[in-house]
Amino acid sequence: MEWPKRNEEAFQRGKRVLQSLECDALSFSSDDLLHLTLEIFLEQEFPKKVNVSEEKLKKFILCVRSCMFDNPYHNWFHAFDVTQTVYCMSLTGETYKTLTDVEYFALIVSALCHDLEHPGVNNPFLVSSRSDLATLYNDRSVLENHHCCRAFQLMLHSEIQLLSEFTNAQYIAFRAVVLNNILATDMARHGEYTTKLKRLTDPNTPPDDRKMDKQFEMEIIIKCADTSNVLKPFDIAKKWAMRVTDEFFLQGDKEKASGMPLTPMCDRTSQGRVALQKGFVDFVIGPYYKLVAAAFPNLTPVFSLLTDNRKAWNNYDDKTLADELGDMY
Repeated sequence: MEWPKRNEEAFQRGKRVLQSLECDALSFSSDDLLHLTLEIFLEQEFPKKVNVSEEKLKKFILCVRSCMFDNPYHNWFHAFDVTQTVYCMSLTGETYKTLTDVEYFALIVSALCHDLEHPGVNNPFLVSSRSDLATLYNDRSVLENHHCCRAFQLMLHSEIQLLSEFTNAQYIAFRAVVLNNILATDMARHGEYTTKLKRLTDPNTPPDDRKMDKQFEMEIIIKCADTSNVLKPFDIAKKWAMRVTDEFFLQGDKEKASGMPLTPMCDRTSQGRVALQKGFVDFVIGPYYKLVAAAFPNLTPVFSLLTDNRKAWNNYDDKTLADELGDMY
């Protein structure tokens, strides 16, 4: 795999919004995103700070891209999108100031690798279909454990050796952050995080129990970024809405074809794209974001478009959305 030549116009366009939620991953080519991913590492001077060469970073980023499957949603563009959003949020919330260089590097790497080799179906599907991955990981956070495993297999590969200059202590610290962050993205654990955030923001909770540790904050950030489509400008948000529901419906098709129980949100004959977006904001992610903003006030700016986007969905039905976007998403 060779590092591609840089499209300077696209690179400069991306660089201008690399630290904001206005960066539209879907408006760039796959190669453009390689350069913009590298730029995130270079802007924070990680090659110098953690002794990882730019050449190794290039090899690693190329391998991450090659391990992202061609799904409608969980693909290389999503991997970049989450990485860039984590980067934006870490700067907006000033989280990076509380982290060591190795921890901050681990935060960005965990975002980049958080969906490695995602097959385009969810954990319940893998368990119900008795997949090899479910067997390997004992039905527990199947996808997330696989993403962790593949991430370190890539980093430690003899032709990459991304972490070869790390001391043992640095490696242990780095590995703990990456594993905890990626495992946090399992939506089956969403209630666990919501409960902890409620306790942290409850004035009746003893002060000593309201202390925020930096590992928890990193997990909160990657969880926010993983579901952040609803926080982007609406022109961006609606494209991702089409993609995620495409993937849901493809899973439903597989369930029908295999005679498996049909997951309600994956049934294209009874479920609506717009209704799914509204329900997700109203009942799942909206309440979570409010708790995050209460717990981490510095992050409040990243949630500014949520209410406007939710209102915008009231002007859409599935036909309007499909007619407006056509194949341009």
